[in-house]
Amino acid sequence: PGDISTSTTPSASKKLSIFEAAAQAAEASLAKAKDDFSKAANTLGIDTKPSADIPRGVLDLIEERASISPSMGHSGAPTPFCVSIKLNGATKWKFCFESHFCMMQWVVALSDVVVKASVEDSDGFAMDEYSVKSRELGSNDRTSPAVISRAVPPTKSSEFVVGDEVTQWMLIDWKLQVAWVLVNVLLILGRVLTLSNERYIELAVYLNFVLWQLCTRPTVAELLRQRESRRATRTSNIVPLERRGKDDSSVREMPKAGSSTVRVIQVDDPHIDETGATIPSWLGITSFGIDVRSHGYLKTRKKVSSPGELYKCVAVDCFMSNSRIPQVATQVQLPEANFDDEGVTKTWKSPDLFVVSISIPMEAPRLGSSSEDGYGMTFVGYFRMKEETRDILRRITAPGYNRATDTSEDDVDVQKRIVNGVRLFEQFCNEAPTDPTFQARFKLIPFANLEEFGCPSYIAKYNGKPVLIKRNQTTGFLYDYPTLNTMEFDISLHPFPYLFKQAMNYIKGYTEKSIWTLGFVIEGRNDEELPEVAIGVMKICYPSLSCGGIGGSSPETS
Repeated sequence: PGDISTSTTPSASKKLSIFEAAAQAAEASLAKAKDDFSKAANTLGIDTKPSADIPRGVLDLIEERASISPSMGHSGAPTPFCVSIKLNGATKWKFCFESHFCMMQWVVALSDVVVKASVEDSDGFAMDEYSVKSRELGSNDRTSPAVISRAVPPTKSSEFVVGDEVTQWMLIDWKLQVAWVLVNVLLILGRVLTLSNERYIELAVYLNFVLWQLCTRPTVAELLRQRESRRATRTSNIVPLERRGKDDSSVREMPKAGSSTVRVIQVDDPHIDETGATIPSWLGITSFGIDVRSHGYLKTRKKVSSPGELYKCVAVDCFMSNSRIPQVATQVQLPEANFDDEGVTKTWKSPDLFVVSISIPMEAPRLGSSSEDGYGMTFVGYFRMKEETRDILRRITAPGYNRATDTSEDDVDVQKRIVNGVRLFEQFCNEAPTDPTFQARFKLIPFANLEEFGCPSYIAKYNGKPVLIKRNQTTGFLYDYPTLNTMEFDISLHPFPYLFKQAMNYIKGYTEKSIWTLGFVIEGRNDEELPEVAIGVMKICYPSLSCGGIGGSSPETS
């Protein structure tokens, strides 16, 4: 017979499985009883240990406009890894986690909520939920440390604590050791030497001053320098419109629009200036391939290629700056826009020149915060009205014009008509300067060769998706210059949330290989405004982080 200790009979195995099932059922019953008891105690007001399954309160991040602020260490929390949920700058909730990885999962999950609320596709496309996926040792995958894998946010955390955020003045590396030695020296001197109270307090004050000097913090000089730099950036080159005449010396001294780039015929043409220096290039293209809402879109949900464009791109600027530069049209010599209207008085609002500026953040994102300004790259397109657009405006704004009897496009395919698009843009120019709701119908349609440099799928999948610039005076700024017969729309992507800035930080390393196609459209919302027609399109090739400011000046002075 075999060893009894190593052999089991079928009946013994059956009894063992029954015992295991009974033990599991008992554990489940105990867990359920514990939860029921905790819920009952919570209902009766009995103080019990917090449970991750029993909510202590409910907070709507979107409704209450909450912000997310991660912190690590020195925050007065039970663990060094915590995320603060703030309302109006004050901490409402603080979630504590056992590891940095777990904290990052929650940061990304909560950031997704903020992204969905602030970056909206005009057609309501939904963002996926993401979680942080740790990099395997030795992996060369660039996307490993980023937000890659689709996942549901964790359902349980450690415990959460309600409290105020602590200002973080930190002692790091050797400074912490020096501070530890000094504190001990003070204690020993106070014990050994016979010091009067005044002398001991004086010594303590000296010690606190030394500790204050050791703390890591922004210096006053640095803060003042940043403020002065931004103030100079915003005001240095702006010339009052009332002083801007063709013969004004202040205008002649300003850089010429498009002087920071060179126009090419093909994408791969050499992009060098007169001095032989390599600079970004651009080329004129049509709106073919820019997908817009079709006539009948509200029923079919189909898109078609834009039937044309209202303005032609005549110059492009590309430059770096330490902060967003507003009102670029007032800081350059604008392109010529001479039209022969044959003595006909202008009856429309649409400008002869339309300028679009896009400010893109190019600095590493800061978790939980969304600065509305900072270091970045700016694309500026200068667009001149096409004669075809001008002819349509002259007709549809003329006294006595009757839309119902207009048969000018009866023989044109309904998806290739542009009169509705011209009429919508004219309405935008009339109403948007005083109506933020109408201004929020301005759409940016960006394309880039993201796949060519291995851009992660969570970034590349939004390539070509239209984005409404909805937040007036935050992400969208509209300026009207009647004396220049020019309008300018500035787009700032700096206020966009953490995930967007993380994507831009990834792309930053490949800008000199990138090719950008940017289209602009006013959103049509009924068949009288459809099909949509692109305002203009520009194609920018190989922008560089080393390119200067407006007119080729350095970013520090631009």
